[in-house]
Amino acid sequence: MRLWLTPAQADMIGRHALSERAEEVCGVIAGMGEQARQIIPIPNAADDRAHHFQFDERAYVEAMFAIERAGLTLIGIYHSHPNGDPIPSQTDIRQANYPDTSYLIIGLRYGEARLAGWNIRPGEVDPVEIYIGTQAPPPAPVPMSKAEKTAILLATLIAVIFMLLLSLTLLPPAPVIVTPLP
Repeated sequence: MRLWLTPAQADMIGRHALSERAEEVCGVIAGMGEQARQIIPIPNAADDRAHHFQFDERAYVEAMFAIERAGLTLIGIYHSHPNGDPIPSQTDIRQANYPDTSYLIIGLRYGEARLAGWNIRPGEVDPVEIYIGTQAPPPAPVPMSKAEKTAILLATLIAVIFMLLLSLTLLPPAPVIVTPLP
């Protein structure tokens, strides 16, 4: 999984987080495939905005309708950690309801906006590559299938056994040990 942002989009998200540095900010990312086309900030309606985020329901519904009208899909959700790193908290993991959506976290611990992406599914949190550029990113490497991995392991095992057998056949014969008679 990868999330492709333009430099202007990444800057907009970072500026949003820095503009309300004392509180968590949040928003959605609309796009097609892995490419972000629209960043939509959404007001944080959480009771404790310094430590949590919760989308303002009305703004969120309006954003989702706007995304649908534009022919786009929800590809990302972003929020900030005002005093932390861009790593999902236990609350972030518990509240993640979109398993095929990138979760972009902006860490502000060191005074600058640091972005990290995550794919959060029940019991699993995996990093998401964030590509920032105006040109299309290079194709993502295709992960090997289970059959390909099994074939590589089997070929390696056969090669090791073959080398051992070849080594044994190339050994010189054992020397004859003659013991002197007394």
